[in-house]
Amino acid sequence: MKVLVTGAAGRLGSVVCEALLARGHEVRATDQRFRARAPVPIALADLREELAAYPLLEGMEALVHLGNHPNLLAGPSPQAVLAENVAMNSNVFRAALDLGVRRIVFASSIQAMVRLEEGALEAPYTLPYFPLDGLAPANPGANFYGLSKEFGERMLQVLCQGSPELCASAFRFPVLAADAWIRRMKQPPSASWLNLCEGLTYLEFADAAAVVGLALERQKPGYHQYFPAQALRIAGYTVEATLAKFFSATPLRRPAAEIQSLVDPTSLEADLGFVPSPPLTVELPNG
Repeated sequence: MKVLVTGAAGRLGSVVCEALLARGHEVRATDQRFRARAPVPIALADLREELAAYPLLEGMEALVHLGNHPNLLAGPSPQAVLAENVAMNSNVFRAALDLGVRRIVFASSIQAMVRLEEGALEAPYTLPYFPLDGLAPANPGANFYGLSKEFGERMLQVLCQGSPELCASAFRFPVLAADAWIRRMKQPPSASWLNLCEGLTYLEFADAAAVVGLALERQKPGYHQYFPAQALRIAGYTVEATLAKFFSATPLRRPAAEIQSLVDPTSLEADLGFVPSPPLTVELPNG
């Protein structure tokens, strides 16, 4: 399959390009910045420009759209992050549709469904429910980064309604974990590492790349929304005890004693055959 990967100079983009090449796909890569020794040559382009995506998508069969500001700190202001991410998303999605590209994977974010406004890092945490999955209602609050991802998801929904043959997958990625992060997490963490405001969730880069490849190859027509993630386990705590200690105000979709993980992977496994790597276990700070 001929695939355009946007945001290819980023850490996730690079890993995705490598994984798609290994799966036998033909990859074209683009980003706003150059990266030496990239898996494939990077065509420099500014996707905020309406016409920039057309020559890149010409002749492509699929689009993997990772090319957004990755958080509020990555842009000059929250307003710019929102406006520029929305512009990039609308430009590439519209160009893909115009050029007959019928397979789209979009890197959304957990922040589309979890409120991370000022002060949200402290309890009580505004999480939709447990176990988490990708079908939670969008609820980014005043987080302009999360809003940009919600708008991207909505654009794909609308496009799929008008083009029933379009296969679109939006992945609400949590924190993406590099190998160094994973090694460090095996040591006793500081309290902030526990990422309680995002439900203790994370995903390894290799898993993120794998689920992108599976979506390109296996996704059925229509709009599909997922939460590919793993949840940290806390040493000495069952899942039930973790819910009681840290998330007592969060609704549960079934009795706590029946919940095996804070993340529900059912739809990803059923639709795409994706199973994340086994969860890490961490020690609580100060025991």
